[in-house]
Amino acid sequence: MTHWTITALRLGELYLPHGGGIMRDPVHCWLVRGGGVNMLVDSGMADIALIRDRLKVDGFGGGHAALRAELAKEGLAPEDIGYIALTHLHFDHADNLDLFPDACIILQRDELFAAIDPVPSQRVFYWRSTIANLMERKRPAQLRLIDGDVEILPGIRLLKVPSHTEGMQVAIVTTDKGRAAIVSDLGDHYRYWFPADARATDKPQRSLTGAYLTGSIRSSSERDWQAAMRRVQDNSDIVIPAHDFRIPLRVPEQWFAIPESTAGDFAHVPPDHVAA
Repeated sequence: MTHWTITALRLGELYLPHGGGIMRDPVHCWLVRGGGVNMLVDSGMADIALIRDRLKVDGFGGGHAALRAELAKEGLAPEDIGYIALTHLHFDHADNLDLFPDACIILQRDELFAAIDPVPSQRVFYWRSTIANLMERKRPAQLRLIDGDVEILPGIRLLKVPSHTEGMQVAIVTTDKGRAAIVSDLGDHYRYWFPADARATDKPQRSLTGAYLTGSIRSSSERDWQAAMRRVQDNSDIVIPAHDFRIPLRVPEQWFAIPESTAGDFAHVPPDHVAA
């Protein structure tokens, strides 16, 4: 079995209104390499200028330039990517697909349907440009729609976990140290996975010992979401959330189930030009 490596590509940040202040969300996609194969999990966010225009949300980075630059740091160009597994089709996870016309995009069939006819609260997150790119791709060479859990390559398994979106999927990647789950927005910060642990959050909740926090942007019930998170943990050794500053940037060189502390969690530490 191929043992894979994972490199987090940090493409920019979004500054999101939160509790009367600003929450900083770093935006990542992940480069998975092994046996001569280069795969991305997610393709990152749109250029911040476009996001600002459409959603009135500030930040920095994103778009083709950021993704090209991050790939170049790893000695790669877009044409070197053979596969892209999309966890879901929101604009901060599934943009930039036009950089990869020949790559095989892999996603849940239900997620494509959800993007075409989303629950009303998520209409703003699914962009027509993403759907159009997918619909124009040749099948199956450039688009593979799957139903449920699938091992797409030896040592890389996709788990279907309806929760944040109807066709949400999580990549379970086997490395030399164990199985790493790229959990995307199933729980996009460590505090969602370990809400009672003071290493994960500065506001631990004892009542949630052995349980999880679930997100407010959802297409499923809280019970379904809790069950999805449990299933992911049952099938992996560590989780890598999408929007936490403290995630390991290189796996398995960096390997931990939970950060040592909340130090380095800058979600609520605004940049200099963002009012506190």
